[in-house]
Amino acid sequence: MKKNSWVSLTLLFVTYFTLGWKLSEFDVPPHLSWFLAIASILVLTVALSFPLREIKALIFRWFSSDIGAFLSIIVGAFVAVVVFAWMHLFATCLLLISAGALARLDIQMSGWKNWRAFAVLASISLTGVALGGAIEFWSKTGRLVFS
Repeated sequence: MKKNSWVSLTLLFVTYFTLGWKLSEFDVPPHLSWFLAIASILVLTVALSFPLREIKALIFRWFSSDIGAFLSIIVGAFVAVVVFAWMHLFATCLLLISAGALARLDIQMSGWKNWRAFAVLASISLTGVALGGAIEFWSKTGRLVFS
């Protein structure tokens, strides 16, 4: 791996570390929030690692129909309202996607295959979120073992 790739991978680790820290601070049931976080991390990692070439044809077919275009406008307006209402959450998601995309581009420039890129992105992301959550939990309770 190139020397410059470590900068983007470190940035990816730090962003997910911060996400884990913030997730551990929430007063919601921890099982649900951590399950959703891990599932989201894996979905994002799959989307970054395995580009879907067929999605372009699907999108063009969707927008070519009147019903598809109308539903897209309605859903787009709803998403815009959600983005403005929860700007802090949207900014966090955008930061995670940007850090993942930067790391993926560096991995791609190194010539690694898709499965290896998935393994690296998933392991760094999951390690960062787990370590961030564990350290915040430990600093709050004085224990490192989850109960």
